[in-house]
Amino acid sequence: MNHKKTSRRLVLKQLASMTALGAVNSLRSLPLAAAGNYDPADKAGLKIEGKVIDRKDENYEIWRQSMVWHHSKPNRYPDLMVRVQSERDVIAAVKYAAAHKHKISIRSGGHNSTGSSLRDGGMVIDVSALGDIQIDVSKQIASIQPGVRSLQLVTVARDKGLSFPVPHCPSVGLSGFTMGGGIGWNYAQRGGMSTFSIVGAEIVTADGKQVVATADQNPDLYWAVRGMGPGFFGVVTRLHLQLYPVPEAIMASSYIFPLDKLETVTTTIDEIRKRHNIERIELITLLMHHPEVPADAPPEKSKICFVTAFAFENSTDKARAALAPFAQSALATESLVQIENQQFSFEELYDRYFSLRDPAGRMARYAVDNVMTDEAGKTLHALADHFRRAPTKDCHILAAYGMNLQASDDACFSSIADAYLGCYAIWDREENDKLNFDWLQQTIPLMDPFAKGHYVNEVEGRLNPDRYRQCFTADNWARIQQLRQQHDPQGLFYSYLGHS
Repeated sequence: MNHKKTSRRLVLKQLASMTALGAVNSLRSLPLAAAGNYDPADKAGLKIEGKVIDRKDENYEIWRQSMVWHHSKPNRYPDLMVRVQSERDVIAAVKYAAAHKHKISIRSGGHNSTGSSLRDGGMVIDVSALGDIQIDVSKQIASIQPGVRSLQLVTVARDKGLSFPVPHCPSVGLSGFTMGGGIGWNYAQRGGMSTFSIVGAEIVTADGKQVVATADQNPDLYWAVRGMGPGFFGVVTRLHLQLYPVPEAIMASSYIFPLDKLETVTTTIDEIRKRHNIERIELITLLMHHPEVPADAPPEKSKICFVTAFAFENSTDKARAALAPFAQSALATESLVQIENQQFSFEELYDRYFSLRDPAGRMARYAVDNVMTDEAGKTLHALADHFRRAPTKDCHILAAYGMNLQASDDACFSSIADAYLGCYAIWDREENDKLNFDWLQQTIPLMDPFAKGHYVNEVEGRLNPDRYRQCFTADNWARIQQLRQQHDPQGLFYSYLGHS
């Protein structure tokens, strides 16, 4: 195989496969419309504008599977699924659940790989139909309901000359993404995690009251919203997000190496970061299977290391200058393929990458785990040999450098580290579940020695419930439990998987 002849299309497909950072998604989720019309509901005495589905509903299984966008449908069966159409519906559903002792889980985008919104028994409140977006240009604030997706906010904000560090996949729901942390486009210049850009939230609490949470008003709820993720003890009906000016120039340079040259990649990246200020660069390294090589090809011919540096700058000249250290390094001189200084608009990052339907962004079965680390290069090397034995061609390992994170007293997000490193198992057939889960489980002892914490949105809690606790400092975990007891003393809301 002549790697030098790798086509431009291949490079675009490689970039498209960077499906972590908010994680893998697809626009081909099961259409909810198939489950029937949204007539006013009056099932089991719950009167709302939306729809109530119980276990006797002929479309129950269609609705249940629609709660999770991918094919890893967990064998967990709620008693009720409530598709709300308004904030009034949310309040009514919470009060009904409390009166009838139904524990509550929340579904917005259904993106989480563990399908955490589906639990055995209880009620799912599906807020994905709440999709209002309001932009205050003077304050640079977006007010969004929880059903808003990444591409929707990109489009509306761009028309106002503004942007947000949205997920790297266009159809990811923003509420779950930001509440759990959120590694979005241009993270290095936007506080590292999108959760730090939450400036307020409107929440329905366990007593059925709607409250506002800001740094000054209900600050304990504000603290919890900013990083607690899928264990949050309330229903967020609206988030207020800090927006930022749209970058005037976006450029990307990409380099492909055989996996055997990983040492060259990590050493060169360390040298560039030491010698140059690249704080305005989003730097991604991906270990993946070469998409033009058969799935059963030997690792020396099929496994590659793919590096991309994105520059978000105020002018084309500044973007080009920001990428110059990469073009002048061994990344350029020793790589098999280079495509440098590609120009994009903010929206084209989606249009030209994630619209290609790369296999790593398709409907499939998924399992994910990660570390937040100050030693991304060492972690990649620790995982490299194990990656060669990945059970499918779509499994990949991704490192995002330069997270630019700082601890914050008003956010419970607490995995403060230089880099995110995620391991992704992706496969098709249910009979291969054990093979892929075993491979992912085996990554944990290899990467955990380098961990300073974990990203709560992308831990494999089905097999490892304690991973959720490990996402937070001991003090923050203790405070989460104290606030849960204070705001949800009857345990109305499900906690993290394995913790309820």
